[in-house]
Amino acid sequence: MLSIVPLLAIGYIDWLHRRIPNSYLLVLLGLGIYSNIVLASSTLTAVIINIIIALALTLPGYIKGVLGGGDVKLMLVLAPFYTPLQLLLVFSIGIGSLLFLMTFLHFAQRMSLTKAYCPALAAHQSPFQRGLPLGSAIALGALYLNILSIF
Repeated sequence: MLSIVPLLAIGYIDWLHRRIPNSYLLVLLGLGIYSNIVLASSTLTAVIINIIIALALTLPGYIKGVLGGGDVKLMLVLAPFYTPLQLLLVFSIGIGSLLFLMTFLHFAQRMSLTKAYCPALAAHQSPFQRGLPLGSAIALGALYLNILSIF
């Protein structure tokens, strides 16, 4: 729950600039360490499994040049927060919701009403042309799970 504000900031910054500041990652890392030591929400075995999962999901894309280092670091920083299944859900829900959002924006930019009433939005290039901001996807998935845990 404490991680909602940094996740919102990371998702927004990655969406706009395709960069994730290390200072925000350090804040999340501190919150993860706090939650593990003080709140004792996960075991060391679960964190190690999550680190392996995070690397398995992001490292191949980083090696191929599709993902940036910030995306890999964000997944690693989120490892202490979740169980292994939840970390997989963060990744998959985030990718799905981001693709839905990008598809919606892509079609909205091409609608005649958008061109008539929001020419600045219509003039932007398609979200798909700028690449997939995986940091925003991961932040969306983590925010979704955090909000679900509240209810």
